Amino acid sequence: ALVGLTNGMAFVDISKPNEPVVVARLPESNLNAKFKTLSIDQYPACNLGLGETARSKSITQGSSWRDVKVYDDHAFIVSDAQPHGMQVLDLKKLRSYKGEVLELTHDALYDQFGPAHNIIINEETGYAYAAGVTQSEVCGSRNESGLHMIDINDPKNPSYAGCYIDTEPGFYRVAPGYIHDSQCVIYNGPDSEHQGKEVCFNSAEGNVVIADVSDKASPTTIGFERQAQMQYSHQGWLTEDQSYFLMNDELDERNLGRGTKTYIWDVRDLDNPEFVGYYEHETNSIDHNLYIKGNYAYESNYNSGLQILDLSGVASADLERVAFFDTQPQTDAASFKGTWSNYPFFESGLIVLSDIETGLFVVQPNLD
Repeated sequence: ALVGLTNGMAFVDISKPNEPVVVARLPESNLNAKFKTLSIDQYPACNLGLGETARSKSITQGSSWRDVKVYDDHAFIVSDAQPHGMQVLDLKKLRSYKGEVLELTHDALYDQFGPAHNIIINEETGYAYAAGVTQSEVCGSRNESGLHMIDINDPKNPSYAGCYIDTEPGFYRVAPGYIHDSQCVIYNGPDSEHQGKEVCFNSAEGNVVIADVSDKASPTTIGFERQAQMQYSHQGWLTEDQSYFLMNDELDERNLGRGTKTYIWDVRDLDNPEFVGYYEHETNSIDHNLYIKGNYAYESNYNSGLQILDLSGVASADLERVAFFDTQPQTDAASFKGTWSNYPFFESGLIVLSDIETGLFVVQPNLD
């Protein structure tokens, strides 16, 4: 398991799920020589849910926000730490573990941006997409920070590939075109017009934005829509047949004083995504990252922990909770505490999930 920390990464062997072992650590990078350091007060996205004490600190001290994806046995790591870039680590280094925790250094550092909130990788094409970039000499900074595209086919020599920025009128909290997260795939869904294209399904604050990024020099917007009640479209994932896109909203529970909701979009026509409706959970917590494997959605919903939903009724937004693992059983409050993310794609069926306050959990659901 690859676990983001406030000051770097931890690598955990979960071969024995009941006895996870930290085998290595990687400290965060620093590009101070290239980019001017900013304070959190100059960085609006960091102000969500933070008090004055946290806001007065410099981001160079580390960051709670760190993301990692894997391609070709290499980890690609970004962070909101100022300034960070994208670290590349050859994971084969972990094989040298002999009982003492390895202190690692990255194998490459992509320096065409400073902080980034998320990293997305399309393993079919070997391209990475950085979202939420705040400093970049090639794609612009926070005022025009859609997707910063990187060729990682040669993992230790990542190279700039292009930018995608959508400026359609919509509801943006940070700036027009800002993308918070994305899923990028070779599209093989029901819309025959776009089959075979590399398509990114973007969660863009108040919007869902669908983009053709096949031509990195000239990416285009295919479809764009928003839902009136949506406060902050945070992240989403496609059903396996690529017909529906499930999305979480990180601010509606707090801003509108209502329970947890998962938004569902019909994307069978990419040019015209349609809002189907939302599934209302039994909880009040904020929903965060979700992923889909088979006929189930795996949601990390802050204080409500891991929620597993059956998608049989997705066409009518009629989902069913079939399992959960609560990492914060003492509360269900709509606050920024609890679990941020999970990984449900192990062949063994194991799921790992990270909790802000309590660390890493390894669970085995029984969905039969």
